[in-house]
Amino acid sequence: MEQVMKHYGNAILAIVVLLALGAIVIAALSADGYVATAFKDALTGFFTSMNALA
Repeated sequence: MEQVMKHYGNAILAIVVLLALGAIVIAALSADGYVATAFKDALTGFFTSMNALA
């Protein structure tokens, strides 16, 4: 086990970090995530303001 970790430890750590980052990105971009909500609010505000000008 020690030799496996010595040889593949950095690769395993990199995979774990990439999987964690992927999970964070997927959670942020989900339909009810904070990024999607902020983007929807920004678009709604923009088109509301453009409607007010007309």
